[in-house]
Amino acid sequence: MSIGLPSFPVDAGELLQHVSRVAYRGEPLYYGCDGTSRYDDPKKSYGVIYLGCDLPTALMESVFHKHQWLTDAKRSIALKEIQSRLVRAVGVLEDLRLADLTASGVMAGYFGLNLEQLSSRDYTHTQQMSAQVHAMLGEDHLPLFDGVLYPSRNNYPAASVALFARAEDKVKVLDDIDLIEHVDWPSFVDAYNIGVEPDPGPVDSDDDAAT
Repeated sequence: MSIGLPSFPVDAGELLQHVSRVAYRGEPLYYGCDGTSRYDDPKKSYGVIYLGCDLPTALMESVFHKHQWLTDAKRSIALKEIQSRLVRAVGVLEDLRLADLTASGVMAGYFGLNLEQLSSRDYTHTQQMSAQVHAMLGEDHLPLFDGVLYPSRNNYPAASVALFARAEDKVKVLDDIDLIEHVDWPSFVDAYNIGVEPDPGPVDSDDDAAT
């Protein structure tokens, strides 16, 4: 029996999170189409924004996505870097339907991929998956999915959302919160053993891309 591609619903009223720069406070959400992130369109014809269901996952997929956790025991971040970041609280206005890439058997049974291909920093396979999902139509000949739910590479087994730009009217920024003021920031620092340094630390975080 062939494996179908299951969907994952995100109901209206749910809250997602996106970590960005303070310079973008009050700006519309940005859907990147430059093909540099994991589930971007390989042909650069549609935009994608990356969202977390919780703050730790949003941070690990953006601010800390290049941090060498295995080799750097200090796990530190510069205070200046913290102050340059804000968390965009993104409210879901209409139900979202995501292709569930975290479901059992989907990667191997539906897409024919293994874990190495999924987590590689060569995004060829994941971008092809994005394009395939984006092109799927339902029985009504309308787009079947608003985006994908995928395994977080940096905060596994948590999941992240890659939302297609065509769903932009279904979400809205409800608030921009300075990272240091976010209610979940202290617990993240404690749980992930993060040290805050006054001078620039080892974190390399030059974009908002999810990996």
